[in-house]
Amino acid sequence: MLNTIINLLERLITGIGRVVALFVLAIIAIMIYEMFSRAVLGRSVRWAGDASTWLLVAFIFLGGPWAMAKGNFVRVDAVYEHFSPLAKAIVDTVVSTALFALFIWVLLSFGYDFALKSFAMGERSATGGWGGPVWLPKAMLPIGAALLVLAWILNLLRGWRDALYGQEAA
Repeated sequence: MLNTIINLLERLITGIGRVVALFVLAIIAIMIYEMFSRAVLGRSVRWAGDASTWLLVAFIFLGGPWAMAKGNFVRVDAVYEHFSPLAKAIVDTVVSTALFALFIWVLLSFGYDFALKSFAMGERSATGGWGGPVWLPKAMLPIGAALLVLAWILNLLRGWRDALYGQEAA
C-alpha cells in the first residue's frame, strides 16, 4: 500500500514537472520572436515580456515540487548524511516538517489571498498594453505550494519506507 501511494505521488509530480520543464522552450521561443520582431519588423511584441515572465513564474512554482521529489532541495548534509534511515525519517518528520509547515503556511495563506484579490478585481497587466489576466500567474503561488505539500508527503513516505523496510523495498 505504501509503495502504491509513493508511486502515485511520484507519477503525478513527475508528470507535472516534465510538462512544466517544456515551459523553458516556450520562454525561449517568445524571447526569440520578440528579438526578431524588434530587429526585423521594427516593433515590439506587447505581450512578450509578460508572457515569458509568467511562464517563468509557473516554471518555478510548478517545477519546484518535482525538484523536491527528486531530492534536489537545500539541506545541510554535513551531519544529516551520517544519520541512519530511521534517524533521517524522525528528523524530517519532526524538525523539517515543522519548518516546512511554516513556509507552506505563508505561501498558501498569502498566495491564496494574493491570487483571489487579483481575480476578484479583474486585475489586468499594466505593462505592455495588452491587458493579460494577472491573477493567472499569481495563482501559481498557492497551486505550487499545494504541490510542494504533496512532494513533501512523498519525501516523508519514502523516508519512512526506507527506515522501516530498507532501501531495497523501493
